[in-house]
Amino acid sequence: MDVNWQQVNPLHALSCMSYAETMQSLLPPIEGLIFDPKVHRYQIDGVWLTVSPTKVLSQEMSNEVKQRIEETRHIWEPRGNTVHNYLEQLLLGAAELNAGEYTDWTSPLRDCWLWKDCTVYGVEMRLVDRKRRMAGSCDFLIKTARGTMVLGDLKTVSSIEALKRRKPAEAQLGAYLRMLNQCYREIHVERCVTVVAAPGETKVIASEPDVCSHEWEDAWEKWKAAQDVEHACLGF
Repeated sequence: MDVNWQQVNPLHALSCMSYAETMQSLLPPIEGLIFDPKVHRYQIDGVWLTVSPTKVLSQEMSNEVKQRIEETRHIWEPRGNTVHNYLEQLLLGAAELNAGEYTDWTSPLRDCWLWKDCTVYGVEMRLVDRKRRMAGSCDFLIKTARGTMVLGDLKTVSSIEALKRRKPAEAQLGAYLRMLNQCYREIHVERCVTVVAAPGETKVIASEPDVCSHEWEDAWEKWKAAQDVEHACLGF
């Protein structure tokens, strides 16, 4: 892998930008795109959108996997929400959040080399694909100290063993990349990354944007085919 884009000295991270500076570098929000956290759905120009990357990618999950996810929701959901909120405030240059019982996850995340002297273009960026009537939010869009534009997704895992097994979220990143290209045509993403936060360690897995795009389109076509079959069975 080409490592020239990396800030290879993993010293304490954000010496990057103040809150005021970050507010100036952020891309403007997409007009008419609204997220309703109560129902966890998006609207564009007053019209509800029914598709999300998560919905498409869950198509290939077995019932056993879906059941296991629901059974462990009380564990991964508060951890994921806390660590995501921590990273959001960190990148925005706001006051550092007290992560409480999840400090073992947030401390190495804070010190990750990826944030060192970065410029922040987006955090929890709301994006839309009008053609496919789909919306979602990517975790971050930054330019590294070496000038590489990076689109990223944050994942949390329960252990170092799980971190070693965690694969990159390439299809999900591909969905965000497609929407980003539609919404902000002036932005050219050079790397996609999956940042995996575990207790005591953070790992950055880099992926080529073209690979992510291919993975997403493959997942989309499978999901669309399954929808077409379902509609045909219902007589629609």
